[in-house]
Amino acid sequence: MSAYFSSQSPSPDDAPCVTSRLVAHLPFAPRKRQRLYDNVEDVLKMHPCFNFKHFKDRAEAMFRWGSDADASDDGPHDGSSSSPGQKAELARAIFFGPPSATPVSASKGPSPARPTLSFFAAVAAAFALGTLVDREVANEEARIHAAKKGKNAQKDAASSPSVLLALSQQALALFEKTNPYDLDFLVTMIIHVLYMLHDSKARVAYSLLPDVGKMVNVARTMGLDTDPDEFPGTFNLFDAEARRRLWWDVFYYDLFVSDYMGRSALISDTEHTTRLPMDVDEEVFTPACTSIPLPRSPLSLLEPNVSDFKYFGLKCRYII
Repeated sequence: MSAYFSSQSPSPDDAPCVTSRLVAHLPFAPRKRQRLYDNVEDVLKMHPCFNFKHFKDRAEAMFRWGSDADASDDGPHDGSSSSPGQKAELARAIFFGPPSATPVSASKGPSPARPTLSFFAAVAAAFALGTLVDREVANEEARIHAAKKGKNAQKDAASSPSVLLALSQQALALFEKTNPYDLDFLVTMIIHVLYMLHDSKARVAYSLLPDVGKMVNVARTMGLDTDPDEFPGTFNLFDAEARRRLWWDVFYYDLFVSDYMGRSALISDTEHTTRLPMDVDEEVFTPACTSIPLPRSPLSLLEPNVSDFKYFGLKCRYII
């Protein structure tokens, strides 16, 4: 739990937060991260909800923040606890002299802001899902290889999706105790649902229906059942569309999971005013947009535009 506090000796008034030590619990190698991003993006092609490009950019900003915070070590160092990077800098200074001053034009920009625990939980959940996909592929390849060799397949516990999921659940629980709900909280819960639906088990997890019920109540608490246009000037275009997407995705899971479990859905058609999200070009849709970037025309009927959001709209219309 100490990884959730900037101070080594937190006071009773200190709230848990994201630290460089906490970020270090996530897969840090860039190539590993990219593979997990690709896996999650593949899953989201069939279960679209949030803008994954923007999510990935924010995740990478969190890792840059973690590297910058780690360089300063969240506090002063003494000589006995030098990091490998500091030792390398010392060795270079001894053999080649001190480095020259960095020109202003080459200096780094301001460090990213400290990420929230809810977003850290979302990234951990996404990596858990990506690792689960990785594990399924690796297990199948190992099984085929072992069958050819006549040996039992061995599981590698070095990178466990269940550990990453538990880390996400822990961070989300701590965030919930000390902060109001935000969009990242719901994104995390949706990824948790995707994880439970993607675990290749014969039975649906017993916690799936309660989790979907909580998603519905959190979404209502945040006012997602009311269209953002009813609050002029409150939300920018990107956030308004994000709220619509999350509401309709929660609506979707409420209907189908409840039906599968033999229960009545919690959301009725007459209890919300949130309109359907727009079909946009996901590659260029960012928080800086002041108008909806319309999707590009597909190259052909056989090669649809993969950057549009049309499938999500079709999925939502299916439940109306």
